[in-house]
Amino acid sequence: MATLVLKFGGSSVATPDRLQRIADRIVAERRAGNDLVVVVSAMGDTTDDLLTLARAVCPDPFRRHPRELDMLLSAGERISMALLAMSIRERGEEAVSFTGSQAAIITDTMHTGARILEIRADRVREALSRGRIAIVAGFQGVSQEREVTTLGRGGSDTTAVALAAALAASRCDIYTDVDGVFTADPRRVPTARRIDDLDYEEMLELACSGAQVLHPRAVEIGARFGVPLRVLSSFHPGSEHGTRIARRERGMEELVLTGLASRAGFARLILHGLPAGMRSTAEVLRRLAEASISVDMVSEADRSDGRRQLQLSLLAESLADAKAICESVLAEQGGHGLEVRSGLARIALVGTGMHGRPGVYSRAYEVLLAAGVEVHGLSTSSISISLLVDEGQEDVALRTLHDAFGLGEGSR
Repeated sequence: MATLVLKFGGSSVATPDRLQRIADRIVAERRAGNDLVVVVSAMGDTTDDLLTLARAVCPDPFRRHPRELDMLLSAGERISMALLAMSIRERGEEAVSFTGSQAAIITDTMHTGARILEIRADRVREALSRGRIAIVAGFQGVSQEREVTTLGRGGSDTTAVALAAALAASRCDIYTDVDGVFTADPRRVPTARRIDDLDYEEMLELACSGAQVLHPRAVEIGARFGVPLRVLSSFHPGSEHGTRIARRERGMEELVLTGLASRAGFARLILHGLPAGMRSTAEVLRRLAEASISVDMVSEADRSDGRRQLQLSLLAESLADAKAICESVLAEQGGHGLEVRSGLARIALVGTGMHGRPGVYSRAYEVLLAAGVEVHGLSTSSISISLLVDEGQEDVALRTLHDAFGLGEGSR
């Protein structure tokens, strides 16, 4: 008998009717002979509705006590877990629901963005040993100081994979509103196709670059503990394949690219005339870090006059503060100009098949040039190339690159 962890997102449990369909699926899985732990998100827009209530009584975000915000937001998952347990019991199977605290998901003390330290899950194991379906509230835990905490963005994905690791589950299935991971966002690229199998490394790169089907924290835990993952649709009962994510062997003729992901809302800054050497770059990066500003891309170029040009990209929401910091460093170090460009999107080309393969850069630039798309920045990793383009050209760039590297239907 296998132990499976099934996670259902907010859209999957958004209404009583959807909850009933999910209950049917869970009961069928149980009657197939599997021990089940089910992790649920809050119903539909419940978390957003709770945040709206918080804003109504406390408009100033700096005055909303993080502890009380966690107490409020954790209520959403408690509603869906209890309703789902009731629905499963109506179908003749035993089910019991647990909050993050009751499941002993132990976190650090950081309210609204806690990290999981350990999962004891004694009550969950006891429920399984008694033949019950254990339903656990996602997105929440309890701190070492016995306070309710929430895990932040993607918290239910993280809960599910962490539980699967703690319970040595055979697999963790993530049910969402799409039937797996695609070579690009199918809403933007009509020829995008579902990817059958992904390596953890590829999935992590896609998730970090804007693919929203699975949160990077969940992928990291899956990779660390070797938990096989599947991404499936909860709206297409006949589709049971989805995308499998695990460590996998490479094919002899691997495609150059696995898929594309994109994210809008970036800005680029170019600092002109800094002193040559590492000191000035280190000073800029240190001050940005002290202001809690995350830098996405960094590139340097030494000029013939002995000065240095430093190019940075970051999320546009941090642009005002980053601009002030860069102007201050330029003034202190005798630089002579700051160039700012906002309204950019980052497109990531991801694939382990790119490593050591000549012609990837040239092909990407050639097809984008022919499509009239300007590239404003570039960074690379061992399995990805990230390009900055104007937000207005994001869709054109995605479709152009998708076609150029043969990622569409019929390419495999």
